[in-house]
Amino acid sequence: MRVKYRTEQDVTSVRVAGDDRENQHRIQEEQTRQDLRAKLLAEAEQSARQNAAVAMRWADLFSIEVPQDLYAEIEAQRQACERIIASKDKLIGEVRGELKKKDDEFVKTLKRQAEDVDTLLQYMSRQFVEVQNAFKEELDEIENAFLQERSDLLESNRREMQELFDKRSKLEQDFMDRYLAAVESYQQQLEGHRQMDAEEYHILKIKLETDIQNLEQHLEAMRATYQLNTEKLEYNYRVLKEREKENSTTIESQKKKLSRQRDILSSLKQRYAETDRRYREENMRLTDEYKRITEQFKDLQSKFRHFEMVDIKKYKEVWGMKESEVAALVRQLLQADKVIHEQQLGWDWKPPDDAVFTPVHNGGAADNNSGAGGGEEEQDEDTAARAREAELSERLHDARNWGALGLLCDEAGFLIDVKARNMIERLPKDEQGLVKAEAILRALGISDGASFDGLMDALSADSNVEMRAKGMVAPAAGRIAEEKSERGPGVLVHPDDAVRRLKAFVEVYGTGPSRAGGGGGISGPLRVQGLLRRAAEREQEFWARMTHVISDKGTRVWRALEKQLEKYLGLLQERAGSLRDVESLQHQNNELRALLNQYLSSRINDELQIPPTQII
Repeated sequence: MRVKYRTEQDVTSVRVAGDDRENQHRIQEEQTRQDLRAKLLAEAEQSARQNAAVAMRWADLFSIEVPQDLYAEIEAQRQACERIIASKDKLIGEVRGELKKKDDEFVKTLKRQAEDVDTLLQYMSRQFVEVQNAFKEELDEIENAFLQERSDLLESNRREMQELFDKRSKLEQDFMDRYLAAVESYQQQLEGHRQMDAEEYHILKIKLETDIQNLEQHLEAMRATYQLNTEKLEYNYRVLKEREKENSTTIESQKKKLSRQRDILSSLKQRYAETDRRYREENMRLTDEYKRITEQFKDLQSKFRHFEMVDIKKYKEVWGMKESEVAALVRQLLQADKVIHEQQLGWDWKPPDDAVFTPVHNGGAADNNSGAGGGEEEQDEDTAARAREAELSERLHDARNWGALGLLCDEAGFLIDVKARNMIERLPKDEQGLVKAEAILRALGISDGASFDGLMDALSADSNVEMRAKGMVAPAAGRIAEEKSERGPGVLVHPDDAVRRLKAFVEVYGTGPSRAGGGGGISGPLRVQGLLRRAAEREQEFWARMTHVISDKGTRVWRALEKQLEKYLGLLQERAGSLRDVESLQHQNNELRALLNQYLSSRINDELQIPPTQII
């Protein structure tokens, strides 16, 4: 019972642990389901609001008559739709991630159940062994009890036998007396029985001789069968010998084939050596050609930089001129909006932020001067480079960025060359992560804090770097990056999407490994490309600010005021027409009155029998 109770306790502990894991799993499942439901509801509300906003904008598109404005509005609608689709795709990706997580949890649950089953089997085996030993001990005790009882019974039986022997001796004496008397009668009877047994013995002898003959016949039949089996075995032995000869012939042919294959292998090795030598020579020739083309490319690159700086200077001059014109027009528009609010509507007018008129190319002269180069500027560049290195080192040692750096080391380790990877593996484990992160940042061409913050933004889950890589407008990207740099990266991107985000980051910021000096900075053309891309984004933001200097609410107010003023103008025009009609009627009335007075004062009335003056 003790063994059974302990085994039941072990099995109960396994079942309780399984029930507890299942309870915790169900609680976690319920929490995950509630979170997913909240995300779905939030996404539904957000998509409903965005769909409503998109639907409200369609009606306004019919009133736009300028093709460029209509195209801009349609493009905005398309981008809004793409944002809605992107949010839906993001939610779908999260749901798929949850499904994958569910599959992994199911596999883990099966493994835990298998472990519990193995534990139960171990408990059952242990209980079986213990119960078997207990039963053996009980059997031994029962056997000992039986042996003791047997010895007691033997002793009592021995005493009884002794008494019986004594009694028997007395009876034997009496029996001998009776026996001697009965021997004679028995001898007579025995003689009669001997005669009868002789006759029975003769009959039995005849029967046994008949059985022996039958058995001899059966023995001859079995000998014939054994002879037949022997001949069959000899035949099979000869067949096997023939097969053995055929197998030896096949082995010889295979050995010959193997020798031929070896000859073919040696010829192929010779052909491989010749081909390898030819390809090495071609590789050397192509290497020389590559070096020559590289030198030509560097020359062309220097020319391209010169003409690019000239074009940028001209572009900035034209931009500055147009920017001032646009600012003047926007100020006129704001003055008109102020007049409408204060004079027409009687509302309080709030001026926009001064950041609306922030110039885009405020550092153009500095960029042009930095492109020219010089002795003093090289010193400034060295100082700036040291400052950038210090800023980058500060970012690397910030604990808020360690999660993103770990993700970068896990997913972008292929950017490190073989020599650097071997050197990193020889370092202590507590230094490998930081050195590996620095090597990957050098491979990506990140050398300052701004580009590092851009990389952290690209590795966050809510980054818009892919939209910017596709040429879409990402409003207020600089402000969002600054906020993220202040509070650190939030939720990181999924590891499967990390490489795609890095590719989009390189396309947006123009970073990449330097091919000229072997350093870790940004190469010339890629740096210029990144600066041009960021300048284009600032220009897009400037035009977006200029376009939306009057809010949508103000635009709707203007349209409603325009409609009411048009109605008021129509009413005034009707009143002006009515006044002109009244003036015409008054003029006609005066003319008729003068004509009537003239007719009444005429002398011809005196000649009439009834003059008109008496009637009127």
